[in-house]
Amino acid sequence: MKISPLRIGLVLAAIGIVAIIIIFDSNQKTVSSIMLEREGTSNVNLDLRDNGIGYYKITIPSFDGQMIFVQIEDNVGNVISDKKIQTKLSVNYFDFPSGGKYTLKITNVSEKSTSLQVEFGNTDVSALRIPAIILGIGIILILFSVYKRLKNYSTAQPDENIS
Repeated sequence: MKISPLRIGLVLAAIGIVAIIIIFDSNQKTVSSIMLEREGTSNVNLDLRDNGIGYYKITIPSFDGQMIFVQIEDNVGNVISDKKIQTKLSVNYFDFPSGGKYTLKITNVSEKSTSLQVEFGNTDVSALRIPAIILGIGIILILFSVYKRLKNYSTAQPDENIS
């Protein structure tokens, strides 16, 4: 039985995708639901390892034009990132230079109370390199085999009726 590059590519792409999903799902993160009163503030803390790229995802389920202000602070109190959010869903990334306790400070600057769903974590980019390479090789094999099959494929052109 001959194994074609297309099948190998499909298997490698599937392995890469599954590995990336597993790594994303098992990343270091905290998820919480918060109710912010008018001009209220809430903090979410997370101990991040080493250095890397962190993220926060904020969802406002009953969005009605509310605006919130978000800051990321390190363990010394230095502001690493800040952003005004005026959408139902916001995902933002930030670089953290070293491990330690990081705080996501959320302030409601609108006139209404707001309920939020917050996810704060580490993307763990270094763990994604090998699955991304496997996925890339799989996609290249798929493209190569499709190109090889279509290169020799010719379509018959109908004769034009001249009237």
